[in-house]
This record gives sequence, structure tokens and C-alpha cells, in this order.
Amino acid sequence: MQKNRRLLNRKMALSAAIITGLLISLGGCASTDQQATKVEQAATIQQQTITANVFYLQRIALPPGAEVSLILEDVSIMDMPAEVIAEQTFTAVGAPPYQVNLSYNKAQIKPQHRYALRAQITLDGQLLFTNTQQIDAFANQGLKPSEILVSQVRAEVQNDGQASLVDTQWQLSMLGSQAITAEVTQQQPYLTFTQDDNKVVGFAGCNRFSGRYDVLASNVNLTQLLATKKLCFQQMNLETQFLTALSATDHYKVIDNTLTLYSNVGIALGKFTAQANK
Repeated sequence: MQKNRRLLNRKMALSAAIITGLLISLGGCASTDQQATKVEQAATIQQQTITANVFYLQRIALPPGAEVSLILEDVSIMDMPAEVIAEQTFTAVGAPPYQVNLSYNKAQIKPQHRYALRAQITLDGQLLFTNTQQIDAFANQGLKPSEILVSQVRAEVQNDGQASLVDTQWQLSMLGSQAITAEVTQQQPYLTFTQDDNKVVGFAGCNRFSGRYDVLASNVNLTQLLATKKLCFQQMNLETQFLTALSATDHYKVIDNTLTLYSNVGIALGKFTAQANK
């Protein structure tokens, strides 16, 4: 009888020890979970967001695949590369402005240091646009988005024997499917894209014309086309078709000495031949 009682007491003691161990273990897990939660909450508190609207003034769409980036930098030390604090990049969709929400760690922001925002638009690693004025990252104190105007970066002209789009006189050789020869017009229409002032000038078959162009990668947009008012009965139809084609131009391609202008659905509107500089 006493032996049975001793066995029962041992079992009860063992059960109590197991239960106590489980309670201690669960308490430790709860404590660990609480600590992890506190760490996560602290990290969340440290994460802040800057919102900015990035835009440009050119009336031209970005090429497919173009990316918009917003970069937070420490610019406190003069004549030294800026330290990148945070960066956000995404593929551009639609027309500007492009709103960017940039998250950063507040713990990395040091008192008395200066911080700036840098916005840029790139395509396949090539810089297309960037801001030319320094933007104070915390000027708005999060009350409203920062407005960042980016300017186009002029691409370097490649000297590879191929005619350049700009500062070349392009003589019209084909309008749609019609070849433009001396039998069609007494004086061949032509156009020139001037590099310094982004103007397009030329001769449409009867009248001289001028306007503005914006070019971005292979995209080109011709606007504000104005022509003189001379009346030519035989050439007016050709001139009207030519100016209409220029207004409908969406992108271009230069191969050797031939320029082709295309519509937004890829139809060849006109072909031109580069003329030798006189």
C-alpha cells in the first residue's frame, strides 16, 4: 500500500515538474514574442515617407520601359559625392506628373545635416531627365508633396558616319507611298531640326514653315507649325499633305543618310535624304 502511494506521489511530482516547465517555456516564448513585436513597432516608427511629384515640360511621351527614380541624399559635405540615404525606382506609366513615395529610416537623418531630393528618368541606363535645382528634402515637412521639375539631358551626337537628326537639311524623297521627284514639284520640300533652340524649319513645296520639336530617344513631336501665306495652285495639295504628315509624326529612325518619320501606329509618313553641307 505504501509502495503504491510512493509511486503515485512520484507521478504527481513528475507531472507538476512537466507542467511547470511548460509554463516557463510558454512564458519565455511570450516574452520573446513581445520583444519581437516591440522591435517591429520601433522599426515602423523609424520608417518615414517623402512624397514627390516628378514632371517635365516637353510635350512628348516617354519611351516604353523608361524608369522614374527619386533619391534622398545627404549633401552636407561640399565637393564630396552625396551619400544616398534611400532610393525608389519604378517604370513610368502614362504622362507626368509621376508621384513617388520614398520610404527612409528616420534614424539615418542627422541633425544639422542637409538633405536633398534628386529625381531622374532613365531608359536602359541612359539618363534622359534630371532636376537641375537642388530640392530641400524636408522643406514641406511632409505637409504636401514636393514638386520636382526635371530637365532633358541632351544626348551626345555620335560621330559614326551616320547623318545626325539635328542640324542636317533633310530633303523629302517620299511622302507616304508617293515618290517626290522633280516631276511632282518644282522645288523639293525639306526640313531642318536646329539643335540650339529646338526649332524645326523648312520649305513645304510652296511656303516656308517653322515650328517647335521635342525629341526623346526615338520619339519626336512637332508642334506649333506655321507657314507663310503664299498661294501656289500646283503645289498646295502636296504642301497640305506634307504639313499634315509632320503634325502626325510620333517617332523617327535614321539609317545612314535616310530619315523616316512614323505615325504612332508605325506607318511611314515620309522619307528624307540628308543633303551635304554647302
